[in-house]
Amino acid sequence: GSSAPKVYAAMIERLDQVTGHLLAALDELRLAGNTMVIFMSDNGGTGSARPSGLREQKGTTFEGGIRVPCIVRWPGVLPAGVTVTHPAMTFDLTASIARAAGAAAPAGQPFDGIDILRSLARGETPPERTLFWRGRRGERIWRSVREGALKLVIRADGNRREEYLFDLNTDTAEKNNLLANRPADAARLREKLAAWEVRVQPNR
Repeated sequence: GSSAPKVYAAMIERLDQVTGHLLAALDELRLAGNTMVIFMSDNGGTGSARPSGLREQKGTTFEGGIRVPCIVRWPGVLPAGVTVTHPAMTFDLTASIARAAGAAAPAGQPFDGIDILRSLARGETPPERTLFWRGRRGERIWRSVREGALKLVIRADGNRREEYLFDLNTDTAEKNNLLANRPADAARLREKLAAWEVRVQPNR
């Protein structure tokens, strides 16, 4: 959904205020030095968040639906003021938080993600991975797969099917569909997505 611009602006301002209060409280309690603070969204913005320069919004697997801000403050572990453009997944933070807390995944049930913050703390580039997304709303199913900067987006709605191939290095806004120009890349990504679909069955 969407909120009126004034309402949306007020919500963002309030969020900023309470985040400031939280950080100030950590300082006052002298806990900031050994506290990891993570700020992020669970999905892309609604119509209220326009314009972002990204295509579409929440509920899709275009960048406007899945690309989110993530800010992590971990004094003494993560360097301050560093911006990282390497893609990561929300569930990567599960492995990172578990390590920070001294916990491990249950035997035989490894985390889906990787410890993304370990790489950042060491100043290393996180490992390259193929990333996958799937979202279902009734008969409409969004699927995506990303390998490096190449991203395949598939939207199926009943008998209607749309497919897109983008190079996010040069086209973050996903305006230039490369599907017809790079059929071999599209076929490779389609095959990877199909294999992932077999391994990761939907739960609804």
